[in-house]
Order: sequence, then C-alpha cells, then structure tokens
Amino acid sequence: MATVIDLERWRALRSRGVSVDFPCFLAPMVGLSHVALRQTVARYVPAGRRTLLFTEMLSSRRLPTERIGDRPETAFVADEPLVPQLLANEERFIDASLRKLEGMRPAAIDINMGCPVTKALKHNWGVALMGDPRYAEDVVRTTVRHSRWPVSVKMRTGLSDDPEYLIDFARMLEEAGAAWLTIHPRIASQQRRGQPRWEYIARVRDAVAIPVIGNGDVQTADDALALLRETGCDGVMIGRAAAARPWIFWQIAQALSLPPPSGREADAAPADGWGEGAEYALALDAFIGVCEREFQTADAIKRLKFFAHWGGRWLDFGHELWRRMTNVVDLDGARSVGREFFSVPQRMAARTTLAT
Repeated sequence: MATVIDLERWRALRSRGVSVDFPCFLAPMVGLSHVALRQTVARYVPAGRRTLLFTEMLSSRRLPTERIGDRPETAFVADEPLVPQLLANEERFIDASLRKLEGMRPAAIDINMGCPVTKALKHNWGVALMGDPRYAEDVVRTTVRHSRWPVSVKMRTGLSDDPEYLIDFARMLEEAGAAWLTIHPRIASQQRRGQPRWEYIARVRDAVAIPVIGNGDVQTADDALALLRETGCDGVMIGRAAAARPWIFWQIAQALSLPPPSGREADAAPADGWGEGAEYALALDAFIGVCEREFQTADAIKRLKFFAHWGGRWLDFGHELWRRMTNVVDLDGARSVGREFFSVPQRMAARTTLAT
C-alpha cells in the first residue's frame, strides 16, 4: 500500500507563518541537534521542500542571561527554519526566553513535556508537567500569550501507561493553543527502552484537529513509512538514527516520489549497508565542515566526538571510528581519521538496539 502524507493540517498553519510540505523532522536532542547536525540533515531534504529543524533543549532559566550564539546550543545560520525547544514552566522565565529567542528568528517554539531525567522531574519540567494537567495547560497558555510564533508541544504517553489520560491531555493542549503535538509513546520510566505504542499516536491524531507528529524507534526509511501508514500521523520525527544516517530524509523522500536533494540524482539514495557506509563518510565530512565554520575548536571537537559516539553505533566497526575520534585534537586530525577509516569500505546495519 502506498504511503501518503496528508498535508491538510499543515496548510492550516500557513497563515501563522509555518510552511511545511515535507513533514519529516530532526528531533530535539541534547548534544546532537545543534547547528552542525541540523545543517548536515538539511543537505538531504528534497529540493524545494520545506521542513522544520528543532534545536536541542534550551533551559528557560539560562537563556535570559545569555547572548544568542555565545554557546553552541544557540548557534544558528541564517534562514534555518528553526524551532527552539524550551524546558520551561514559569511565566517570567518563559517571557524573558521568548524575547531572547527573537534573535534566532524562529518559525515556532516547542515546549518540552517529554524529558524524563531526574532533574526535570524534580523541578516539574519536561515530562513531569504531564502529571499536572492544570499546570501544563497554564504553561502552554502562558507561552502562547507571550509568543509571536506558533507553539507546539513534544510529549510522552505520560507518567503511566494510560491512553485515555493521554487523549484528554492532548485535547487540553489543543484547547490551550498548541499548534501541533509530537507524541513519543513511551512512559517516563521507559526513557528510550521498550516498544513504543504507535497505536497511541493514531488515537491522539483521531482526537484532535491539529497536526500530530509521530516519534519513537524510527531507524530506517521503512520505519518512517510504516509509522505514517499505521498511525495516519501528519509527520515523522527522527532521533538518534538521524545522527547515524542523516540521509534517511532523502530515502524517505525517494520512497514518497519527492525530488532528490539539490545536486543529487533522483535514484542515488544509498539503499544498502555498503552504500550507506560510503554516504556516512560524506556526511561526516560535511558535519566537520559546519563545526569548523560555526564552533570554536574545543566545542567542535566535543560535538564531533558525540556525533561519532552515537552515529557510529550503526556502523559495523563504529566503535573503532569513535575510539580514533576520541584522540583527535583538531579538525584536520578529525578529517584524517575519517579519510583513513573510510578508505576501507564500511557497512552500516539497518538498526541497532543500542539507541532508539
């Protein structure tokens, strides 16, 4: 059965400045969804198509005292269709953060209601907000009131596995003014473990009129297509697998008969493990290039090592690439490591159980 993405709900957001006709998104991930990975992913978006690029999680307690671009987390390039993700729950910090984020010229703002780490739970941030619907509603209404841009929410199933609670919560967020929802259907205690309940995404999509993005265990283009078919969701969000194969966006586009990325041939998307291994070398070189332009050397090396740490898990010998990268001291050395490692053909696995 052919897979089709229904864009009707996205079209309704055009009057609010959100233009999306390729709703496949890079997830907001701490240490990964910075400008280097976002720009690497952007190389693989089909020509002439529009998506949104999410930042890594940004603390509303920290943003008001900073200057945008001083830290790698807030570095950006002109014309990125950015969606900064806020970890936030107090009006004064939300207001101050939104005013600071004007410098990034965002397309929208995303509220984090999915982070399950202890610190977030302790301070009633992230997924902890899902345990207090009235407080969560107030956070969304407050952000919408102060924001010049549409406001979305990325969320989990909740603190417990209760689909009816999830549906009621989603309806509440829609009523509070959320422009769209991203559903990662795992409970807080699962973190990234266990099988995500994709059927919950379908139920939320049926319950609200705003776009619903599905997230969870998308490691290949086939996974993304299956998620779209099985849930009818309005888009797919891809996490750590996009750090392994940023060209997954190209593969999805090819499967949907969309144009290839600029400068690439229509039928050239890597289709097997060996072809993907060769593409990884190109993506790594592109990633290093953005790091060189946008970061100080120490920041660039730190993020390069983290990129190799996660993405290399899908390579048969990715642990060796990561080991070599841990010893580099500059980006020329990183390029040399990449050239030497990929001078021998490398194969990528379709999926891994190490990170989803």
